[in-house]
Amino acid sequence: MTQVTRSTLLFEESIKSKYTKENYKAHLDMFKKFTGITTNDELARLPQERLQILLEDYLIELRRTTNPNTIPSRFQGIRHFCIMNRQNPNWDVIRRMFPQKQKPPSLRPYTTDDVRGMLRPAGIRDKALIHFMASTGARIGVFDHAMNMCHLRKMPGSCSAIRLYASEVEEYWGFLTPQATRALATYHRRREAAGEELANDSPIFAASGTCRQLGWNGARSAIYRLVTKSGIARSRQGSRYDVQIDHGFRKRFNTVLKLDNTVNYNVAEKLMGHKNGLDGTYFVPTLEEMFAEFQKVVSALKV
Repeated sequence: MTQVTRSTLLFEESIKSKYTKENYKAHLDMFKKFTGITTNDELARLPQERLQILLEDYLIELRRTTNPNTIPSRFQGIRHFCIMNRQNPNWDVIRRMFPQKQKPPSLRPYTTDDVRGMLRPAGIRDKALIHFMASTGARIGVFDHAMNMCHLRKMPGSCSAIRLYASEVEEYWGFLTPQATRALATYHRRREAAGEELANDSPIFAASGTCRQLGWNGARSAIYRLVTKSGIARSRQGSRYDVQIDHGFRKRFNTVLKLDNTVNYNVAEKLMGHKNGLDGTYFVPTLEEMFAEFQKVVSALKV
């Protein structure tokens, strides 16, 4: 078993989100590949002057090859590594070298027809996954946080409630339409028929062929496959598409909520998992009050 070095341990153990950790590690690896540095310890021991030159050279290369809007994020993982390993390059110099940001492409949500198209080639699990995304508008990163059977609750009208980011600062309630509830129940019955015993700590969504929770990368890959199979039209604009693979669901959900003038705005923000300023702190609706607002858009969310 490979022993984790102290520089890596300090870096990884100080990152709370698994999603962020994977991003930071990937960006750090890109920087090491550019510099020819092979280990984190070697990077941690670099003299400050040499590290500064490498960071500047890397930024100059990124300016030639990378979308200007993504360049600052490429340095977040590197900066975090430096902080945790007590290295102090001049980040003011680096920031001043960042290129001017470009206007982002016009991003649109998935249409209802798009979502229906994804459902056609989907298997039982992925049907439940697509309905979950369309019904909750959740961020794809939620799949790297516990979503177990104990976080599901039956609601009136053949709907369900699901506790997202359970027991974390970001915790909030999402809801499943009757369609989504039925798709999820069908998926769970399939798992039970295959011999799995679903207990309170069983994941709501499992990785294929396992009893482990489906992670964000697996969920995103599944959605990408369905988008490709269904032939959904997505226009490339620079290095991006006008519909984001996972965020297209979130934009659709938000659009449906905001187009219904009868939905309480602050509850809509809660259903999106937004903190919403002071209202996010002092406005604390009950589960039943949030569900009452969600019910107003069940028909519009139907696919």
